[in-house]
Amino acid sequence: MIHGIGIDLIEIDRIKTLLQRQGKLVERVLSENEQQKFNDLNLEKRKIEFLAGRFACKEAFSKALGTGLGKTIALNEIDCFNDELGKPCINYEGFSVHVSITHTEHYAMSQVILEV
Repeated sequence: MIHGIGIDLIEIDRIKTLLQRQGKLVERVLSENEQQKFNDLNLEKRKIEFLAGRFACKEAFSKALGTGLGKTIALNEIDCFNDELGKPCINYEGFSVHVSITHTEHYAMSQVILEV
């Protein structure tokens, strides 16, 4: 049974601007595992796309959960990882979580479906 569906769209340039202004943005948004993957990326453009995609994913997850961010879970407490085939995944107790993340030149978007 579906518990919730969330979707989020963000402008990549907005994340780029935030990253330039807020030095701790990466630590506020990404889990420790995601920070390692972020730091392993070579191209600055790819890092910003990765950060924007993960931000959109976490916003979509909070919408599907129905709680919003900050009330029960922080951005950096949500760990979005890739399985062995590259599919984005989130483990969250009590739910089967389905994640999709996509990028264009200007936008990152994510959809999350939570099943009980």
